[in-house]
Amino acid sequence: MSSHPLRSAIALLPLVLPGRALGAELFVAGQVSQNVLAFDADSGSFSGAVASTVEDGFRNPGGIALRPSDGALFVSSRGTGEIWRYDTATGEVVVPAVKTGLMSPNGIDFAASGTSLYFTDAKDINSESADAVKRLDLPGGAVSLIGSTASAEFAGVALNGSDLFAVDTDGGRVVRFPIAGGPGTTVISTLSQPADLTFRSSTRVLVADTGTDRVLEYLNSGGSWVFDRVVLPASAGVGDPCALAIAPGGALSVAGCASNDVVLVDLATLAVTPLVDPGEAGIASPKDLAWSGNTLLVATPVANAVIYFEVAGAPTGVRAQGVTSALDGGFGFSADEARVAIASVAADQVLEHDADSGVLLRTDGGVCGGLFPTDVVYGPDGDLFVTCFGASSVNRVDGATGAALGSFVLGGSGGLFAPRSLAFGPNGNLFVSSASGEILQYDGVSGAFLGAFVDATGNGGGPIDPYGFRFQAGALFVASNFTDSVKVYDAITGAFVATRVATGAGGLDGPTALDFGPDGDLFVASSENDSVRRFDAGTGAFVSVFVASGTGGMDAPGDLAFRGLPEPSGALAFGVLLLAILGRRRRGERVR
Repeated sequence: MSSHPLRSAIALLPLVLPGRALGAELFVAGQVSQNVLAFDADSGSFSGAVASTVEDGFRNPGGIALRPSDGALFVSSRGTGEIWRYDTATGEVVVPAVKTGLMSPNGIDFAASGTSLYFTDAKDINSESADAVKRLDLPGGAVSLIGSTASAEFAGVALNGSDLFAVDTDGGRVVRFPIAGGPGTTVISTLSQPADLTFRSSTRVLVADTGTDRVLEYLNSGGSWVFDRVVLPASAGVGDPCALAIAPGGALSVAGCASNDVVLVDLATLAVTPLVDPGEAGIASPKDLAWSGNTLLVATPVANAVIYFEVAGAPTGVRAQGVTSALDGGFGFSADEARVAIASVAADQVLEHDADSGVLLRTDGGVCGGLFPTDVVYGPDGDLFVTCFGASSVNRVDGATGAALGSFVLGGSGGLFAPRSLAFGPNGNLFVSSASGEILQYDGVSGAFLGAFVDATGNGGGPIDPYGFRFQAGALFVASNFTDSVKVYDAITGAFVATRVATGAGGLDGPTALDFGPDGDLFVASSENDSVRRFDAGTGAFVSVFVASGTGGMDAPGDLAFRGLPEPSGALAFGVLLLAILGRRRRGERVR
């Protein structure tokens, strides 16, 4: 039996699939496929991708637009100087990029024909010197300059007849350019950091005036654009309104960059109705809005994604995901199971996702000082604890801010070598599986070494190769990778109890992680045949292949955990009560 080596990032599943049925689920992390997949907790059927590594696409979206001819989604990538196209229904990226070699494309808008895409682009990396408005002709990809303005920082753009209008954030104005090319003319001034604009009609334009927390409406009267009314006042509570789009029923949708929400404004009565609650589905600093029928698309740079919402504001998932860090390590759930933290070995990060929608909520960087975070767990206080494979340490991350706090267990403490997995035990202490063939115990508050809970002899039960482990009902279950078995130890004393799953039973090959399902059976990740095997937890008898090889693209499963299971009762409840208090419902690992 040979193990899958640690491999560089690859893109297999490019997006979080929409419409995942939410209930009790089994989450499985793939080492090689570099994703976290969800399976029905009862049947094992594939539910969808929770989070996936993406290598092609945008980074830091600036604007989104739907092509009139076919509804395709276009996204400008400020971070990479590109424009990408996506299938609007599925979010699948169309490669290669529509256009590369730009500086920092921002707001975008289509001509009615769909053959020309207009956008703003920066002259320099700071987007502060002679920003330009440009036209991208499709499908050929030729770019032409419409015009530029000194000292401008252009954000949103909108077409109106034969003119292109752009908001200049730094200049506090709206500039009009003839689409045939030529100098720009300031048509609206004395604004305060305007961020976006949209036309109600050829003679009425709405402007998001971010600096005053208002949306203003201007009327074309006698060839001049004059102020008409405040459409959204600051008293509405939308912080930094920065993105506008006309909804299907004619109302104005407004996104707040500071309030992280979306509201609807009735343009007849000016009544304001909340549509997307603050932070819903991971919205943070939303950059642009678009409507595809009754579906609202929100571009959010923090998640580096385009998040979809139905007409009443309920999220339906991420359909267009930008470039992500490699999701190639273990994962852990927060106490309420609302968040899932995933270790990125290649990027030295922990990425926290919404466990329902899959939206990226936060990226915690530099967690292991470049020395390979392999697994992560939320601690009793909400902080994150990370095994650092290369440093032979356990590091800590502030759960509130994401700041790296350095070592909790010092490198090599107690003989720790190339740690694989970790968990807080029923006694509140931290347990770590080590490539030295041991499971080591550390004080849960100070990180001080307390001894080998399971030593290199397997506490008399024979040497083990410990990867993932799980405390359950007074026992410690350990996945022993090299021996292709599962060992059981007393949860209090560490005394060897039994080899619960015999070597190779049921085709078990390279076990890396385990957990207990809704009926108490034992589920084990079998990395070498890309599957999840089910066993009777009491006898170790093989029950079934719960997730068949490669289902959903699963490749070298390195971690698994059930989510959303009802609380156990009776004797089983006693064994997991303290774990629930500590916010743990998982275990598992990867990397030899």
